[in-house]
Amino acid sequence: MAEQDKDIFSNLGIEMSNDKINIDINQTKDFFNTLQQTLETTAQNIQKDISEGKVDMGDSVGIKIDDEHIDIDLKKTKRFIQDLGRKIEHFLGEIDKVVDNIDNNNLNTK
Repeated sequence: MAEQDKDIFSNLGIEMSNDKINIDINQTKDFFNTLQQTLETTAQNIQKDISEGKVDMGDSVGIKIDDEHIDIDLKKTKRFIQDLGRKIEHFLGEIDKVVDNIDNNNLNTK
């Protein structure tokens, strides 16, 4: 198993040996609670920065909003969505790798 996968499993509270898988449910719940809190905090900070004008959505996303107008630059919005899609695909790919490793380890222990 790759060292990176071991780190992920360790953070999740999962220990695997040749014939056993040990899952610390409390550590797993703590990991996902921390991840959820981090994502919520990041989303709140981004929302706050946007509302305070610290982030110009026009430059990164292609959307400018004021009291009277909404301007959308479709090229910038398309690029933003494509970049976001690639990041989501990469994230899901990493999750797939971890699941495959778990499946492979389960098959090897049988």
